[in-house]
Amino acid sequence: MNTTTRFFLAVLPLALFAAGCDKDPPAPEKGSGLSEQRLMLSEGYSMLYADAAKIDLIDLLLYVKTETAEFDVVISKVSRYGGVLKQDLERIARDYPGVRIDLKPLPEMETRKCHAIGKDKAILFAPFIGIGGREFERSVLISLSNGINHESHLCKVMAGEEPDPGLKKFLLETEQHYQALYTLVMRLLEREHFKPGS
Repeated sequence: MNTTTRFFLAVLPLALFAAGCDKDPPAPEKGSGLSEQRLMLSEGYSMLYADAAKIDLIDLLLYVKTETAEFDVVISKVSRYGGVLKQDLERIARDYPGVRIDLKPLPEMETRKCHAIGKDKAILFAPFIGIGGREFERSVLISLSNGINHESHLCKVMAGEEPDPGLKKFLLETEQHYQALYTLVMRLLEREHFKPGS
């Protein structure tokens, strides 16, 4: 895999995750046969799944930039959880017929806006012409903290609507995992990037 391909694979998930959108334009899927509440929740599960798939790939950033050991540890932990969550959601979709993880709930203009943001971030992180060093790490951590905070709140509001006790428990536990990752990212940001004189 050449450096350009590695860069594209590494930056695109982070850029799209931070922007809060999917890689492909959404297709309306309202005729799914689900109740209104279950459709709404399935849109949420689909968003969680799409974002977990992006988070799972974030550790590819470690192949295209030089980073500190602490940054490497944080990115690896976040990426690893994305992979675990992705597998958990695939299992849930198999075990619960009313749960869909393949919907595309975002409107067209929202998706286009997210892609524009993602493109700008990809340029910002590009090898040679993009930022590097501490500025790169700080930008990645800020993007991650925003995205993880979004996921945590998504789980919280979904848990409030989820009638199935097992799925509600899963959502609350996922919220707790995301809150722990948010704390991990913010501690590194505050210690290394937001302290006086940094």
